[in-house]
Amino acid sequence: MKNSTKILFIIAINFCFAMGLYSQAHRTIDGYNNNLIHKEWGAVGTNQLPTATTGFSDGISEPAGPDRPNARFISNAVFMQNTLANDPRGLSAYCWAWGQFIDHDITLVQDHPTEGMAVSVPAGDMFFDPAGTGTATIPFHRSDYDPNTGTDVSNPRQFINSITAFIDASAVYGSTEERAAWLRTFSEGKLKTSTGNLLPWNTTSGEYGAPVDPAAPEMAMPLPFVEKWFIAGDVRANENPFLTGMHTLFVREHNRLCGELQTANPDWTDEQLYQQARRLVGAQMQAIVYEEWLPAMGMEVPPYNGYDLFMDPGIMNVFSAAAYRYGHTTINSLLARMDNNGNYLPQGNIGLRDAFFNPNAIVEVNGIEPYLIGMATMVQQDFDCKVVDDLRNFLFGPPGAGGLDLVALNIARGRERGLPDYNTIRAEFGLEPISSFDEMSTDPLMNQTLEFVFGDINNLDPWVGMLAENHMPDALFGKTAMTIIKQQFMALRDGDRFYYENDPFISVEEKQWVKATKLADIIRRNTPITIVQKDIFKVEPFLTAAKEEERDNVLDFALYPNPAQSMISLRVFSENPQSAKLQINDLQGKVLLQQDAQLLGGNNTLALDLPANLATGLYVLTIQTEGQIGHQRFFKKS
Repeated sequence: MKNSTKILFIIAINFCFAMGLYSQAHRTIDGYNNNLIHKEWGAVGTNQLPTATTGFSDGISEPAGPDRPNARFISNAVFMQNTLANDPRGLSAYCWAWGQFIDHDITLVQDHPTEGMAVSVPAGDMFFDPAGTGTATIPFHRSDYDPNTGTDVSNPRQFINSITAFIDASAVYGSTEERAAWLRTFSEGKLKTSTGNLLPWNTTSGEYGAPVDPAAPEMAMPLPFVEKWFIAGDVRANENPFLTGMHTLFVREHNRLCGELQTANPDWTDEQLYQQARRLVGAQMQAIVYEEWLPAMGMEVPPYNGYDLFMDPGIMNVFSAAAYRYGHTTINSLLARMDNNGNYLPQGNIGLRDAFFNPNAIVEVNGIEPYLIGMATMVQQDFDCKVVDDLRNFLFGPPGAGGLDLVALNIARGRERGLPDYNTIRAEFGLEPISSFDEMSTDPLMNQTLEFVFGDINNLDPWVGMLAENHMPDALFGKTAMTIIKQQFMALRDGDRFYYENDPFISVEEKQWVKATKLADIIRRNTPITIVQKDIFKVEPFLTAAKEEERDNVLDFALYPNPAQSMISLRVFSENPQSAKLQINDLQGKVLLQQDAQLLGGNNTLALDLPANLATGLYVLTIQTEGQIGHQRFFKKS
């Protein structure tokens, strides 16, 4: 279709919509009928958009990269986070939390019920195979797929997005009529809440003390001893209490808007109040994404030029299975809990590993507010090839008792979803492939580590390569991740007929109000919190106490030269004279050298001869004093 014809057609469609010639005044819950030509675009059950080049090893469905290194080995060799690495731009923990909340609003590919692909664990892995059996595995299921795909090389496997792709607050309201109905009170347009203005529990009355409701919507809960949990629009809402807090916040905003709308329109029905409040909540979430969150991460968002009928808003497989998983590297290992005076609660902060799927973590501090305050003081971790142990070794529990490795699972996920290698992905998005690992980043140790692990630059997993790239100027992302994530969010905006700036059922005044809304405004309107900063995605200098507390037990030291050949030197500062233990391990945790040292007060320089039989490769040096511990990776060259 010629551009002039397309423009006239779009104008005609928008005119008809604005004049009320189409009876659909609001979004469907399942996302259907957003696009008037392709009614399934962005809807529940639509396949994610594949890359042009399939990475399936057989061209049909077999996982990509059969010759790539073991996923757990990559995790140990590349992603071990030895020390905290705060985001250099001062982005707050709200940045990763909002990213997770939006992820759960736009993408969900369910596990296939029977098709497993366990990740093998290298023998002697210090967390998952300490006995050295060589038989340990990390459980993993492949993704559910469209049974009409994966039949031959002309029809490779495609994967089903189980929720709406649009930023439509489906994380609040659900993506099915059944879930949406369970969450409603059907009175005054409002959603169900429980005592403390929290989300409803999975019980007959929505209160914790009532019996479990067998008809309550399904929620993800991998911990078998937990019987009661919160119900929300997305199944993952109980994953951590900070995320639960986001869900709760927007349920409160919905009910607050219902009260305002009822006052202004006393003759409105429950349905009218519900739908208009739902419309405005979704609009505010969109505005926060495009006006506040993406710009905070350094993404230049072009001005909105209107709805594009020919823009498919569907989720790209490479976005879902790789690029948007960047957030896992930015998550903190501590959830700070503070009162409205900025003091830590008597209950203390909570480690992420203890907060996974733990609704009681909200109950024990009497609500979501301590998390909303505390996490505003924490700088998120940097976008890099480093992931905290809570995600890399203790995801959902200790190893052997629910513990998983999110890094290994992310790598496996990209492979089983048929993603081609990093360079192929770059080429598909108009970026020049790189010819060697030396071009990967300005960090020579990272480049050498990747070359040691992968060998061939064209064998690199795309998620790993995206994280290893240098950041773009004044931005969180490297070039590849920035390109993919930006393209996805532009499609979600421009291909959404109900995007708030295009919605004729939102007045000009309301659009201006929505556009100016910040996440901090939502917090202040729906909680008694007064001390969070206006720009909630950045930590102000006086709000860094939680970050400093998290660093208290981390011993920083310098290690050089790196790569090393026969010896290494260490520079360590100690406030007082004390003893220290030095230890070198390989990536499976095998102890190769132990040595005692004595530190003096002040700066110390220590020399350490490497074992003569130490093979070329990557190793970890640990220094432990009476109250601190630090780790550094180094590369031993021949």
